[in-house]
Amino acid sequence: MTSFSLNDGLYINITPRGAYYAVHDNDTDITQNILTTLLQYDETPELSSETMEKIFPDDDYSLLQRMQQSGFISGQKEAESAPSGNLEHILPELLGSLSDTGKALLADKSGLYLGTSGFPHEAAEELAAISASLSDVYQRHKGLLQGNMGFSQHAWGLVDAAGNAEVGFWPLYIDNNIFTLILHGLPQLNQPAFKHLVWMLVKRYANKK
Repeated sequence: MTSFSLNDGLYINITPRGAYYAVHDNDTDITQNILTTLLQYDETPELSSETMEKIFPDDDYSLLQRMQQSGFISGQKEAESAPSGNLEHILPELLGSLSDTGKALLADKSGLYLGTSGFPHEAAEELAAISASLSDVYQRHKGLLQGNMGFSQHAWGLVDAAGNAEVGFWPLYIDNNIFTLILHGLPQLNQPAFKHLVWMLVKRYANKK
């Protein structure tokens, strides 16, 4: 018998932190699976017993609480709809707000860029190609980096002499698809634009749950 109860009139909101956790690795766990399922909805679902039965295994209220305490989800009073429109048309605006310099692009695993903001075409092509090479290197050495060496981070960076990243490469895993978010300057991922980017990618590329 659970001691948890649900507050009426709330909707399950995935935070930017939760969106990142959903796609940060291709070795998925139960939390990632739940977040990915939520990101396939056209609208944030109501926090109800029906939603719990459908999404959370064994109607696990304690898992819901742990996800909230980890900052992956929150309750909000109004439902939110997924971004609508053509992905290629929306990408430049979303990407531009994810870096303090306004320079960002999204590349696929073949080294082609899907959208860019601030980078000229030639630079975007080169960075997208680099991201594909980095992705291959990481996949080959993932066991060493995460297992033997205990490195939990998945992103790569080109750093200056002080150790500050000038350009960062963040892989985003959606089922068998690998995308790389490439940002110049300081990343600005803790904001709705990043969640909307992941939401659109999951809805378009994830296998339906």
